[in-house]
Amino acid sequence: MNFYVLEPEEGILFGTRWAYAELVKPVVYGEPNTRCPVCGAAIVGLLWLPPHRVRLSSAKPEKWGDFVWGAGFPLLVSGRFKAIYETERLSGVTTFYPPVEIVRVGKHKSGDLPLNLPEYHLIEIVWNGANQDDEASEVVRERAPRCTFCRVGGFPRRQKGIVIEPGSWSGVDIFTPRGSPAQIVVSQRFKEVVDRYGLRNAWLIPAEKYAWDDHRPGLWYIRDE
Repeated sequence: MNFYVLEPEEGILFGTRWAYAELVKPVVYGEPNTRCPVCGAAIVGLLWLPPHRVRLSSAKPEKWGDFVWGAGFPLLVSGRFKAIYETERLSGVTTFYPPVEIVRVGKHKSGDLPLNLPEYHLIEIVWNGANQDDEASEVVRERAPRCTFCRVGGFPRRQKGIVIEPGSWSGVDIFTPRGSPAQIVVSQRFKEVVDRYGLRNAWLIPAEKYAWDDHRPGLWYIRDE
């Protein structure tokens, strides 16, 4: 089975090729709802709570992708993606929240928004859909993790790729691997769906080439060996 890390196209979170999202006040965060079943540590950051209000960076429809990235949330997906996900019976999304409220688009003010705005949903995905094989991934950690299950407190300083431990994959199509620096990993089937439907603003990087080095400006890079 091949796995892929999902990143914004060209790896640019706040680029100009595709619209990104910025949170609009009031922004309310709650406690993380994913915790390690062994040590109880929080696995993800604070949870963005409703109301989910955003500004899209561009008013040009050709820049409204199916995956929308930004700061303060994991990922927004289009209503089109949601429909395709359900039709193709993909798995791994634990929550599709109700559509976010788009209150500003580009330089447009509230009440003066473009017609036919897309529908976007905040999603949550499975954590521990598979386990990263640290030895095969050639992981070097700054310190030993406090918990050997979730590896909290032992974030990687560098590694040569993300190799999934054989037999650890639960079968879901989108997930966060345990112990990995990558937040979103997808299956071969997920990639085939993205390619077949032409879903936009998705860069699917072979997991074994997704390397990490905390001395690099962008932290992660694609290993070309």
